[in-house]
Parts: sequence; structure tokens; C-alpha cells
Amino acid sequence: MHGGVAKDDLKIENVEALKKGLVNLQRHVENVKKFGLPVAVAVNHFIKDTDNEVKALIEFCDTIDVKASLCTHWANGGEGAKELASHVAELCEKNEDKFKFLYESKTPLFKKIETIAKEIYRADEVIADTKIRDQLKSFEDAGYGDFPICIAKTQYSFSTDPSLKGAPTGHSLPIREIKLSSGAEFIVVICGAVMTMPGLPRVPAADSIKLNKDGEIEGLF
Repeated sequence: MHGGVAKDDLKIENVEALKKGLVNLQRHVENVKKFGLPVAVAVNHFIKDTDNEVKALIEFCDTIDVKASLCTHWANGGEGAKELASHVAELCEKNEDKFKFLYESKTPLFKKIETIAKEIYRADEVIADTKIRDQLKSFEDAGYGDFPICIAKTQYSFSTDPSLKGAPTGHSLPIREIKLSSGAEFIVVICGAVMTMPGLPRVPAADSIKLNKDGEIEGLF
């Protein structure tokens, strides 16, 4: 999808579109490395993924010095994710992480938001009206200035526009609303048109989950 293919056409092999969309994966890898952590890529294998597509993805990860593990746990259970598990264990045992936070706890709240927007989303600016800025100041005055930031935005893009795929830069991050979660100890920053509570179906999926006569679970998928 990040290579420009419509959702309905994803089952058709398209290696060129895959390669084009890999900038999105690369951005995620870069973002994790900003925290000083080692990175492992798990290729969540779908039935329609072709050998050519998987090969292109794994070869790309080799070029950015990150190991990608093909994971077939959906079809093969734990056996299908053994390679990934072994690699993650190996990274942990090496203990080469140099973890660091993206910002200091004493950094002003708006500056924390700007840091995330520019460092993680590669936005040029954060748009916040006077009401939002005053609310952030009131949180700081009330003793909540050390809280970290939790940004709620679309999961489909690094921007707040779900149609903006790949690894966009130079966009803006508009703040719609902010909320204080004093118990959890973070500030929620709501951006764009995202909903913080998804709509639920009339009949929940749990209604189809049951044990059959052999004691096996059915209805999970």
C-alpha cells in the first residue's frame, strides 16, 4: 500500500510497488534506532505474499544492516516464528543497546510534542491554537510538566493524513485536542481526525469464539 497499490489489489504480486513502499519500513527502522536500540524486522507472512516479494524485502533489510525474519506463525504456530525468536534472543544477549529517550522529562510540553513531530514524523511544524497552548501551560503550572507525551493520530501515515503513504516529510501536525491522563501519567495529544475509541460492531467477535467437542478453540479468525 505504501508503494501506491490499492487495498483490493494487494493480493497481486507487485515487486516494484513493494520496493517503492519500503521507504516506510526504513523510516520505522530509523526511528527505533533514534532510541539507541537494536532492530529486528519480522515479516508477517500472508498467504498471497510471493517468494519474489519476500526476497525483495529481506534483501532490502540487508542493505540497511537489519536482519529480517520470515514469520509464518499464522500457519505454523510457534515453529513459524522460531527464527525471529532466536534472533531477538541473540540481540538481547549481545546487550549492545544504548537506550536514550527522545527528550528530557524537564523539557516543556509543547517542545516535547515538537520533538516527536519533527524527529519521528518528520513534520516541519506543529499547529496549535492559543487554547491548546494555554492548556499545556496550565498542565505545567499544575505540576504535570514532567509527563511524557502520547500522540493519538492515524496509524496509516506518518502524517495526520491517512492517504499520505510512504515516508512523507515537510508536513504539519495539527493538534485538535489535548487530555491529561493523571493516573497513567502522560499527556494525550489528539491530532487530525482520528477517533480515540473505535466503533464496535453490534455483535462482538467474542460471540463466535467457543470450544468444540474436542476441546479446541474455534472462531478466533
